[in-house]
Formats: sequence, structure tokens, C-alpha cells
Amino acid sequence: MAAGILNRSPMLLPLLALAAVLTGILIRKLIPSPIADMESMLNPNAPQQKPSAFRGIGRRLGLSLFGYGLAFALAALIAALFQATEFEPRLLPSDIGYLMVPAGIALAGAWLSARLGYSQMAGMMGQMQDLFAQMQAGQNPSAEDDAFTVDGEVIDPDRDPPGS
Repeated sequence: MAAGILNRSPMLLPLLALAAVLTGILIRKLIPSPIADMESMLNPNAPQQKPSAFRGIGRRLGLSLFGYGLAFALAALIAALFQATEFEPRLLPSDIGYLMVPAGIALAGAWLSARLGYSQMAGMMGQMQDLFAQMQAGQNPSAEDDAFTVDGEVIDPDRDPPGS
């Protein structure tokens, strides 16, 4: 949007889209998502697959090109209401900042998202383990020796033997 407002070159758009896709690939290689292979996680008999970081690269490139183009065009249209609009005909060395800032933000956001995914997955697995431990404790015969309530009356197995 800043490039559209400041009348930078529209040739930034494909470079921005490419930087976003490459950032996504980089983060998938460095910190893969814990739920990338959901089928093997839910079914222990399923074959283990390593998710490909390059899967869907064309769709991601197209969507990011569309998104950046739309943001650039809307910002340029709004800026054209208040100033003369003449886009830069070529890329300049100062345009590197327009590429690096969104790529850095995308990298930080993807890293944070992967970390949050790991912590949520660990929390969910911990809750499942606690639930299974409680279920196993409920099946434990020594747990039956605890007092329980039937129709408002407290039954203590230690005090009242069975059959009395």
C-alpha cells in the first residue's frame, strides 16, 4: 500500500508475491507445522508422509499476486484523489525496502503461527493424556474403595461391607 501511495513501480507486485511465497517455503522448511500431516496423526496405521513445502506454490503465488495487486491499486486510487499520480517506470535500489519489510513481517508472522501451533498441539496432547489417565484410574479396582453417593446417601465401602 505504501508503494501505491508513493507512486512506486508496479513491477514491485510480482516481486512482492514471489517474496511472500519464498518466505512461506522458508518457514515451512525451518519450522514445519505440527498439523501438516493430520491423517498420520489421527490414524497410527497410515503411512508417515513428510509434507512438501512446495505443494500449492502456484495457487499461493497467484493469490499473493492478486492480493498485493489489489492493495496497490486501491492505495494508488485513493492517493490519486489527493495528488498527481505518475508511477516510477523502473525499479530503483530504494525499492528493496518495499520488498524486505513485508517479507520480514510474513516471516515473523509465520514463525509465530508455527510456535502457537506447537504450543496448542502440546496443550491438547497433555489434556488427552490427562483424560486417558483419569479413564484408567476409573477402571482401577482400588478406586472403587472410595465413598460414593446413591440417592443422597453416602456409602462408604470400608464401613459398610457388600451385602449388608
